[in-house]
Amino acid sequence: MILQKNINPDHTARYLVLLNHDDATRALLFAKDHRYLAEVIDDDGLVVDNLMRAGTRCVPPREVAEQTRATSPVKLMCFALDTEH
Repeated sequence: MILQKNINPDHTARYLVLLNHDDATRALLFAKDHRYLAEVIDDDGLVVDNLMRAGTRCVPPREVAEQTRATSPVKLMCFALDTEH
């Protein structure tokens, strides 16, 4: 028997944002209300690859894009994550 956990929707990622700096890529997670949740730490890239495959490429919401601004130029990619399952 598999017990289903109670999932708090306030802490469920809705957007995966990839920031491609010249020397590294950062993967950030944002909630449905555009709050920053966490940075994905992924040694082999498997977690980020799976999230990208599960998501749908999208234009980042303005509030998300504003939170990811950096002093150096970055390339930004956003994926909407399906949270209905």
